[in-house]
This record gives sequence, structure tokens and C-alpha cells, in this order.
Amino acid sequence: MADLQLEIEGEGAVPATEELLEIDGLSGNYETEADTSKEGVLATIATIIGITVGTLEVAEKLYTWYQNSRRKKPKPTVDKVLLIGRNGQKLVLENASVEQIKKILDS
Repeated sequence: MADLQLEIEGEGAVPATEELLEIDGLSGNYETEADTSKEGVLATIATIIGITVGTLEVAEKLYTWYQNSRRKKPKPTVDKVLLIGRNGQKLVLENASVEQIKKILDS
């Protein structure tokens, strides 16, 4: 599996991205982007470069991480998470299943 990219949008993008990169089996980096069209909204682009587990386990970890990041506070601070596959496929994690995430990771 090649490098994996996620675009995380919202006021809580930075802490959510840092939490993502702390998951066992994943390593990588991120950069931030200020969104001038929406006041106070921030986006991060995380690139996962080291994966020491299989795609099913990564898909499960991404699913769990996303669900936990949405439930942390009464009002979620992560607005959108977009998984970008190596062939340009995109998947919004909001209603994605583990199987859908795995499919993007495998392609």
C-alpha cells in the first residue's frame, strides 16, 4: 500500500490530526491550511507514510479514530474528513464503512 492522505477540516483539525498520527501502526506528517472563505476554519492534510499493519486493520483504526473524533465534544470540531486514495479516489468518512475505507486503501 502506498502513502495515504487525509484532508481534515474544522476547528479541531490539528488536534484530530495529531491524534491520528499517534495511532499504533501509522506514522506520517501533516501541514495546515487556513481557509479564508470560512472564518476560523482550518484544514490539515495528513500524509501517512509508515504503515506497519494490514489494510483491514488500518481501515478499522481510521473508522474508530473518526468516530471517536466526532464524539469527543457535544459539538464536533471536525467538520469533514476526506480519504484520498493513490489513484485519486475520494471517500468522505462521515458515513463510510470499514469495508469502503479498506477498498480505497487496497486500490
